[in-house]
Amino acid sequence: MKKNSSQILIVLVVAAVAVVSFSLGRSTAPTSTASAVIADQVKSELIALTQKDFEEYQNLKTLEERYKKADEILGKIVTVFLAELGVKLAFKSTSPTMLEGACNIPTAPAQTPAAAAMTSSPVPTDAAPTAVQTGATSKTGNEWISHEKTLLEVRDENLALEELKKMEIKDLFATLTASSPLSTKNSSGIQGVYNGEITFFDRKTHKSDWLITWDVRLRQPNKEDAYALVILSKKDSGEVISRSQTSSGPLQDYMTVSGSSALIVNIRADKAYIQIYPLNGNTQVWVGNVYEQKKRGEYAMTGQVRLNKQ
Repeated sequence: MKKNSSQILIVLVVAAVAVVSFSLGRSTAPTSTASAVIADQVKSELIALTQKDFEEYQNLKTLEERYKKADEILGKIVTVFLAELGVKLAFKSTSPTMLEGACNIPTAPAQTPAAAAMTSSPVPTDAAPTAVQTGATSKTGNEWISHEKTLLEVRDENLALEELKKMEIKDLFATLTASSPLSTKNSSGIQGVYNGEITFFDRKTHKSDWLITWDVRLRQPNKEDAYALVILSKKDSGEVISRSQTSSGPLQDYMTVSGSSALIVNIRADKAYIQIYPLNGNTQVWVGNVYEQKKRGEYAMTGQVRLNKQ
């Protein structure tokens, strides 16, 4: 069974690389340098992604865990495909230099499935929050960043949550494609065990709020090697909804966006994300917005979250 499952995963990855390469290659003339760069980037992202995930897959013992991991890998492959296809569809005949500058195509191999490389802004530490870069607020869809300075000055938790309602990310998928994984050297503000609660707006969709716990630890100091666990459960019954774990490697589910002080966390295998900030710069308490997937590539803000360090 292990051998057959491995072969299935390898076939899926090879097929995904072939489809993406063909789709990107046929949309532009063969002489286009930008097209070749994008196609090569898709391949490298898929290879980097699947190598790590496949190692985790091989270490899983139960068939149920393997099925879930295989589904996660396939979802990430599709996410990379959609993100890169979106870049390709936006391509216009122009110089490769201008195109690469606009898309900011990454050169580093380690990327999140939804990430195009942009310079990562550090997550706030206990000393002080990251300064907001005003240049990023001019980009379409990033208007929410302009409210961050006001939010980070609020000391009351309830007032902060009200301010956060003005900071909804209208196009979360586009924001994720412009995100970078949090470097372990900037992760001191989220290390440890945090417990909190997710409160939903629509009681017809969510009859119960959720409880959230995360545990982040560095496996090897000064290296991109961390352990991260996120558990979601129903508040009324205690039923576990999901359990997401990274046993080694970079903190790929913890993301930053250039010019923003937000930490965006994948809390449910691409089906739910949180956009969080330290309350008044204090990383012992985090508050933020919750987004859930409505369909692939489309998310909506459905609630808010509070987290406290234990």
